[in-house]
Amino acid sequence: MEGLNTNIEVKESPKIELAYISLIGIQGLSQAFGRLMNWAGPKGLLKKPDFKMATIYHDSFKVTSPNKVRMSACLVLDEQIKVEGEIGLRTIKNGKFIIAHHEIDVHQFEQAWTSLFIWMNENGYKKAEQDPYEIYHNDFNTHPEKKCIVDLYIPVL
Repeated sequence: MEGLNTNIEVKESPKIELAYISLIGIQGLSQAFGRLMNWAGPKGLLKKPDFKMATIYHDSFKVTSPNKVRMSACLVLDEQIKVEGEIGLRTIKNGKFIIAHHEIDVHQFEQAWTSLFIWMNENGYKKAEQDPYEIYHNDFNTHPEKKCIVDLYIPVL
């Protein structure tokens, strides 16, 4: 975790309801978030005080090339909502997770994930079948140092 502003804990996390857009390839992630926000805006979802976005990783970058990795760009929901078109609904099941709270710049995500998986192995945890994900707590463009305040979640047994 050298060079990263990190706080790690292992704890039970409640289930999370999400609206999402599936995509293949890292290059399409920002456009998927744009389409998700265009859908959510008229519904008033972006004005909620606890508004958060997330990314679920369905493949590992260690075995899948960045242009073929499957992901979901997500909006965390606090209420039932009707979806249409490319927008789907998904639930992340509750469970035990390694959660790393970071304040990092956009170019440090790979380092943060790599370091967290190393920490997991060094501390005797085994990854569960569920997919890892990130929850974003801010818009880095509005941060004075352009930092992302993000939690990385690895499901563990």
